[in-house]
Amino acid sequence: MSLRRTLTIVSLLGGAIVTAAPAQNMATYAPGTRRYHLISVITRGEDQNGQHSEFKITNEQIVSVILAHHAGDTLDFSYTMDSSTIVADPPIELPDISKMKGTRVHGVMSPSGKVYHYTSSAEPNDPDMQNLVEGMSRFLVPLPERAHVGSTWVDTTTNAVEQNGAHLDLKTITTSTILGDTTYNRQRAWRVHRAAALTIAGSQAALGQNLTIDGHGSGEGMYYISSDGVFLGSAASQTMAMNISEKETGKTIPVTQAVTSKVELLH
Repeated sequence: MSLRRTLTIVSLLGGAIVTAAPAQNMATYAPGTRRYHLISVITRGEDQNGQHSEFKITNEQIVSVILAHHAGDTLDFSYTMDSSTIVADPPIELPDISKMKGTRVHGVMSPSGKVYHYTSSAEPNDPDMQNLVEGMSRFLVPLPERAHVGSTWVDTTTNAVEQNGAHLDLKTITTSTILGDTTYNRQRAWRVHRAAALTIAGSQAALGQNLTIDGHGSGEGMYYISSDGVFLGSAASQTMAMNISEKETGKTIPVTQAVTSKVELLH
């Protein structure tokens, strides 16, 4: 597996599912069935041997979300990947995502979105699918209890990729703040701002070379949740600068990556 493909998969895992932080007066989600359109565009450039190359990857998904009352003060949740497509310009080697269609993640969470447990239909020994499942399980991010306008909280997520000679660790620290209310798609909604600090580090064995990878980045986004507990949509972006170094020669390839993502409520 090439280094380019490894980084592409990492990018998709990080950008395929855009999380949403819920917010309302009682900080709870409303039961119901909804569908969302997710789109992420990844632009990656690198400088090597005095030449600059750049490509763009566009990933689109349709996700169905079902929330239902469960025993006591809990909710059942079910997220299903109805469709997923990916294209690159110019064409490059991309992972096969056809197996993602139909993936289902279901479990139990608190009304404010804290996940107690979940299972999935994905093959447990497939690293790509398990990373997808982990991302899907965080589609709705929990609020702290009694959250209100002005509330701020910090979440830390980690993701490890261990496959085909790659050993990569990704870490994201996100600070979220409920800014207040607004009108979004003709509905009264809360605005939740999220700012993230990202790091990636690890190694890759490719084409007989031992490579090290180190990078840092940042991102921010705005998320809209209706006053009756429905996630309405979001827009977010992130940038990252990475250095890919050959251990034997010390040669370093600088890489930049920018991601824009959007989530729209279909119905």
